[in-house]
Amino acid sequence: MSTAAAAGGVVYLAFLALVIIIAILWILMPFAIFGTKDLLRTLIREQKRTNELLQAHADRAKAVREQAAGRVDPML
Repeated sequence: MSTAAAAGGVVYLAFLALVIIIAILWILMPFAIFGTKDLLRTLIREQKRTNELLQAHADRAKAVREQAAGRVDPML
């Protein structure tokens, strides 16, 4: 067997291995996506809760700053 034929065989086997790996990943990808949907929903829910807490904190901080500046009647 010549050197060129051996190199061609190695390239062919590497290409075949790559095609097999891509085919396996292509088949498994939908399962990975369906498996992460619940996790993404949980993350979105937690992000919304964090945003609500941050907004409440910002509102309280603004009220304290305004009260300290004498803009708001403390009896309200």
